[in-house]
Amino acid sequence: MRILYGGLGILCLYAFTIGATTGPILILPWTAAFALSLTNLIAWIVERRTQRKPLLAAPAHRPLFWMCLTLYLATFRWHGGDDIPNSVLPWLILKHGTLSLEPWRAWFLVENTLRDFTVEPSGTLLSIFSIIPGLIAFPVSVPAVLSGGSPTDLLLHNLSKVSGALITAISVPIFYDALRKQASERWAATLALAYGLGGWSFSISSQALHSHAPAQLGAVLGFWGLFSKGNKAAALAGFGFSLAVACREDSFFFAAAGGLYYLFHRRKEVIAFSCGAAIPLLINICYWLWYTGLLKPPYMGAQTSLFSGFQPEAFAAMLISPTRGVFWFSPIFLFGFWAMARGIRDSQRRWIPYFAAASFILMVFISFRYTWAAGQTFGNRYYMIMLMALLAMLAGDEKKFSHQPGWSTALGASIMVHALGAFFLYPGSYAAEQQLAEVWTLSLHPALDLFRVDGSLGSFGAFRFLVGGVILGTAIPITLWNRNFLSDR
Repeated sequence: MRILYGGLGILCLYAFTIGATTGPILILPWTAAFALSLTNLIAWIVERRTQRKPLLAAPAHRPLFWMCLTLYLATFRWHGGDDIPNSVLPWLILKHGTLSLEPWRAWFLVENTLRDFTVEPSGTLLSIFSIIPGLIAFPVSVPAVLSGGSPTDLLLHNLSKVSGALITAISVPIFYDALRKQASERWAATLALAYGLGGWSFSISSQALHSHAPAQLGAVLGFWGLFSKGNKAAALAGFGFSLAVACREDSFFFAAAGGLYYLFHRRKEVIAFSCGAAIPLLINICYWLWYTGLLKPPYMGAQTSLFSGFQPEAFAAMLISPTRGVFWFSPIFLFGFWAMARGIRDSQRRWIPYFAAASFILMVFISFRYTWAAGQTFGNRYYMIMLMALLAMLAGDEKKFSHQPGWSTALGASIMVHALGAFFLYPGSYAAEQQLAEVWTLSLHPALDLFRVDGSLGSFGAFRFLVGGVILGTAIPITLWNRNFLSDR
């Protein structure tokens, strides 16, 4: 079996080079990656059945990874756009020896959609996003670049999808391992599954090379270190949370929460935490200074211009509106906030108040952003790391929550909803003004959008009601499976 794994791995790598060219046989990268992932998942299903164990019985690291990666890639869909600057980074580095967009200035400035992804703080064309996600995903695209592949839309979309899916899938078993330090094996596996499939990991982060997946990878490393002891673990925690910030600046609140926790409760490990945190920060600083000569992100002005006054509607909508509310998209948030309220009072888990405060500050912070609806997106992707923190709080309160009657139902509903985001087009308008006007439109929730005449299943005509009902019904077997999984210990 190991030989089969290795052979398929080589096939997948080879397919990247074929997918970069034209010819009589064209194997797309996401097709090859899906074949590799599915084969490994089937192998694990057979092995666990032979052992008469559930697929996610301990240790569940590899089954979780292959299950999530397979489902991420199974959509054969690219949900991207703002991933383009990081997607072309391997070509810029290997072909032109630069991290700037200068070699392709004309291409980026010709199209308005691409122009929006650029800034020129000192006359050099740069990405409006952090380059760290592109550096993390760099190995995925190397075979295509070295084979002479041209960065066509098709190839870029494929490599972006594989990169996002792979980075997100890697974060799932790491999160599982972190949770094992707080909970039983099966509860940890359930919560890791909730993170991997019951939130925006499935519908957004894994669907293209956005900044979310690398930020989540950093955050799970942060939690893994946080739940371990010693200077090495503290350094990893610092590195992870800082990596999350380097990819997405709104992760700062959680990095600060980790830093304050170490400062006040684990002072002997503060230096190690700080040293780990310095590494991603230094990479960013070197990039800023080299291309702008300034000790600040080149895109700071463009990002800060997106903020105005506090908007109460935004704060409420991101919780309860049918097109952006987290409770509609991931009902597991209900249990997460409940666990947060209990955990704040738990003297044995002193890290929780800091991350609870970080979560609240993030909610307020995003409510100052006049583009809080987040463009053509799926629900509220800004709260992904907050969901991770809430699931970590649930891990330490297993006796209270693992047998709650509604938990498995909430998990099944959350996975089903985010599968809709992964497999179908996102409901709603592309126009920013229209998105705000649609925030409270109940029929645009993805589960109800299935039944709209102009919705995801509109081409099925009247049969959309039958097909949609079957799709929504997939939440039921997930619910029943999880109940049995948690009760059969």
